[in-house]
Amino acid sequence: MPRNSTPELRNRQALEEVIEQALRRFLRGGTWPAMAREIAWQALRATEADHTRLDGLTAVVEAKLAQKIDGLHTTVESSWIAATEDHLRSWPHDGEGAETIALLDGYEETMRVLSRHYVDVLQWSVAVIGERQGLDGRSDSRWLRFGKSEAQFSKLKLPALVVQGLRQRIATFGWSRREAA
Repeated sequence: MPRNSTPELRNRQALEEVIEQALRRFLRGGTWPAMAREIAWQALRATEADHTRLDGLTAVVEAKLAQKIDGLHTTVESSWIAATEDHLRSWPHDGEGAETIALLDGYEETMRVLSRHYVDVLQWSVAVIGERQGLDGRSDSRWLRFGKSEAQFSKLKLPALVVQGLRQRIATFGWSRREAA
């Protein structure tokens, strides 16, 4: 980043870079169409639906993913701003530290949101297939059951990166914020 740009412009560029890095990692070297196909395949396996539906379901899943991703920048930017403000409340003169915290929180928030979207679209895909098969297509916390045994869904395994993204962070980055006794 050029040093002569304004802090706001540098922060915006840094935010864009963080989101781009997280997206590349989340795609694991693949593409959005490949991610949509992976989700569609997972949904077909989970419901034991006819695999000839893969191409049609992939197109629908890709559209749903695009719809979900549209708000990614705004969500991550909110987290970015909150992390910066939180850090500056505790250490008002540590602008560089605030930028670092914002980078870390922005990356983590991007991965969390992408992981949540992956699961949401997978749940939605399973519900769509369930409705087409005449099954109870409700999308609730028991989304893998549809009246079938749990063993039938043991084939469904979320990618490790998605599982990791769904985990909550234990502590915020930086120094402990405990009050002095």
